[in-house]
Amino acid sequence: MHLANTAATLVEASLHYDMVRVGLGLYGLYPAPHLRETVDLQPVMQVKARITHLKDLPAGTGVSYGHQFVTDRPIRVAVVGIGYADGVPRALSNRVNVLVKGQPVRQIGAITMDQLMIDVTPVPTLQEGDVVTLLGHDGAHRITPDDWAKLTNTISWEILCGFKHRLPRIALGQTVSSAVVEERW
Repeated sequence: MHLANTAATLVEASLHYDMVRVGLGLYGLYPAPHLRETVDLQPVMQVKARITHLKDLPAGTGVSYGHQFVTDRPIRVAVVGIGYADGVPRALSNRVNVLVKGQPVRQIGAITMDQLMIDVTPVPTLQEGDVVTLLGHDGAHRITPDDWAKLTNTISWEILCGFKHRLPRIALGQTVSSAVVEERW
């Protein structure tokens, strides 16, 4: 018999019974902010994709479907091989940053089924094939499912459950207390 989800597992041993359902805790996420004082959890999942194309655009150029973003100056755009069919919510269009070479850069235009575009003007050394971190850490910066959930007015569980079978799951390492999983395109 079980009654304890992640929150109850962390704070109420009397609810553990025969087993517990840790859920979000396995991903290193807190089900409630006040539980950060109870235990130190570390996010274990990363979502990464590669740059498939780079293009310099002049000012006044519409980007992606419906031209939801129009350049106000010359910029360099990278196309990244991941989209809403993989689990990146369209509601993040023009609202989210990703990480490239340790720097946050802005996603621009509509997120499409198989790709998204980012303004990489601040990172001139990028090349096709370079890795983009959508969730996870790169350098001193981190993007979490909680960050996406806030931007899309949902919960981190919905973000995590949205990642599709098209994304390979790659286990990078394991310890007794946790498994580190990287999801990438």
